[in-house]
Amino acid sequence: MTTEIKTIAEALDLEALLPEEQEEILLELNSLVFKGSLLRLIERMDEKTKEDFNVLMDTEPEEEVVLAFLESRVPDADKAVTETLEELAGDILAVTS
Repeated sequence: MTTEIKTIAEALDLEALLPEEQEEILLELNSLVFKGSLLRLIERMDEKTKEDFNVLMDTEPEEEVVLAFLESRVPDADKAVTETLEELAGDILAVTS
C-alpha cells in the first residue's frame, strides 16, 4: 500500500466503517484516481497521440493494450497515477484535518 493510500485510509478513518461501507468508498476512490489519471495522461498527449488513442478506444481494447499504448506514447505516464493520488490525499487531508 502506498503512502498516499495509507494517508487517505487514515484520514477517512476507513477501519471504523463496516466492510460494505469501506468497499463502497474504496470503489469511489478508485474511480476518482482512474479518472484523474486518465485526464492527466490525455493532457500530456500531443494531437496525433490523442487521435490514435481515440481510435484505439473505439476498438474496446483489453486493459493491457491500453496500458502498453500509454506507456509507449505518453511521456511520464507512470507518474500520472502517483500525481493523482498525491493530489487526492492532499484534498482529503485539507477537508478532514
